[in-house]
Amino acid sequence: MERFTRPLMEREGVRIVIGKGGLREDSACAFKDLGGVYLAIIGGTAALETTWIEAIKDVDLDDLHPESLWTFRIRDFGPLLVAMDSHGGSPHAEVQRSVADRRAAALAKLGVA
Repeated sequence: MERFTRPLMEREGVRIVIGKGGLREDSACAFKDLGGVYLAIIGGTAALETTWIEAIKDVDLDDLHPESLWTFRIRDFGPLLVAMDSHGGSPHAEVQRSVADRRAAALAKLGVA
């Protein structure tokens, strides 16, 4: 979805992207520039997630299969984690930075460069 984030936001007005993986820096920039969020859903909960859908209103780009664009009518949706926000915040990025810092400190303590 990375290559589609900005175009979908600019052309179609998309402001919320939901997924279970993650998106990269280009998407984070699009959310910041255009005002949007990436919401992460817990992987492995597809059976539960389907109970939130009251109706499928439309499917576009269905040749993209799991990357297709779906329009649902939903109820009681969530919980979701804001994984990227319009201010540049990202818990994933914060964890990656923390892990890199801790790894560097542990290697330095061991005398490994």
